[in-house]
Amino acid sequence: MRIMAEPQMTTTLKYRKADLVREGYDPTQVRDPLYYRDDAGETYQPLDSAATRKIADGSLRF
Repeated sequence: MRIMAEPQMTTTLKYRKADLVREGYDPTQVRDPLYYRDDAGETYQPLDSAATRKIADGSLRF
């Protein structure tokens, strides 16, 4: 989940999704707070570089 203060919109009031897709969920690329759902704890946890590595190697699943 990404928390944005205000979504970026085009002049025709559509969301600018290309930038979001390019940034992905890499915390080094994204300035906004990122969270992932921790099913075991039934909460949302901040997505940091350690959690990103676990997602990449498959040890953390959603």
